[in-house]
Amino acid sequence: MGTPDSTLSIRACWLSWLAVETVDRAAVVKALGLTHVRETTWAHGVELIDEVAHGEEAQFSTVVVTPAVQGWTLVVGPYFGLPHPHRTAHVTDLCRELSARYGKAQLFFHSEQNDGEAWLIAEHGRILRRWISEYPELALGEPFGVERRLLDAYGITGRPEDLDPTSDLAGDWAATWGDCWATTVAEESSVNPTNATADAGSIGSMLVAAAPAFE
Repeated sequence: MGTPDSTLSIRACWLSWLAVETVDRAAVVKALGLTHVRETTWAHGVELIDEVAHGEEAQFSTVVVTPAVQGWTLVVGPYFGLPHPHRTAHVTDLCRELSARYGKAQLFFHSEQNDGEAWLIAEHGRILRRWISEYPELALGEPFGVERRLLDAYGITGRPEDLDPTSDLAGDWAATWGDCWATTVAEESSVNPTNATADAGSIGSMLVAAAPAFE
């Protein structure tokens, strides 16, 4: 028996995604100002996510929108890449605005190439935490949840961004990002897309769309 489309995992060498706590996919599409929206299968959407992550021409304009996944709508693509300094402020503001509307909105970046990890957790219009391992100076808020527990395990009582970058402790932490991947944070805070499947009864297809340009 073949594998159903909705059981294929979302993966990419460089995976960036937005998670909004709503099952109203159409509302998220409208709120983001996405255009040229078309349906595709889950299998093709998964394939396209990886292609776009490796591409250049449409890398920052093409996004893939999932159906409801554990009560969340995911929008995937480098457009939401926190580690790109020229995009960080824009996607942070976007996430904050969406959290004010829907209660919770989050951003994540996970690299399977050990190029760093990033996450942003927003609730009710407020940024609770932003961590970008490549740019600790851009951190906001206080570590909590799995990040806090792993910091405690390393003996780091404060925030990683406040460590002396020349210290052995900072070096040990940075060498493995404290074993804390964005997918680990997402697993606890919302949805880990690398093991997610569509909600039972939800529309199984994904959407492909163009995201608006920004200055």
